[in-house]
Amino acid sequence: MTFVDYIKQGWDAAQLKTDSIRRLADDSEAIGPAIGILAIGGVCAGIGSFSPIGFFVLPFLRIIGGFLFVAITHFVATTFFDGKGKLTSLAVPLFCASLITWVAIVPILGPTFLAGLAGLWMLVVMVVSVEVVYGVDRAKAIAVVAIPVVLFLIIGMMMVVMGVGLMAATGAFRS
Repeated sequence: MTFVDYIKQGWDAAQLKTDSIRRLADDSEAIGPAIGILAIGGVCAGIGSFSPIGFFVLPFLRIIGGFLFVAITHFVATTFFDGKGKLTSLAVPLFCASLITWVAIVPILGPTFLAGLAGLWMLVVMVVSVEVVYGVDRAKAIAVVAIPVVLFLIIGMMMVVMGVGLMAATGAFRS
């Protein structure tokens, strides 16, 4: 397949077409183009937020974050829910479907509102992809996806609390 074919398959996966999700999951040569699609989303976010640094940094953060999230999801699916599938079989359809996050290129609304909506839809894509790739039912797929999401939210809140505490301890709030 060409890169454009992977984009088309990603669009179908984003529309929850299980045959496209399965085709991408079974494609042993798709990881490179899938990572490319994910990285382009980071470039789009950098452009949309008028951030020259983000233009270069966000693609790498997207790739690292994407693999981290997929790795945790894979671990949860295979360890706690007896899912049968490979990490790359989950990563490829999700990374290809992440082309919907390219809406972040739209100035002002893209990196915030539109990318937020795309991110929420990606959770739905992830649930369906977990069902297809790991052969679990919908309820288990929702639980598999929810566990890493909750984990990331807890870690994020802890980082905010520690940051505010550090600022308070260093006197950043004094006038």
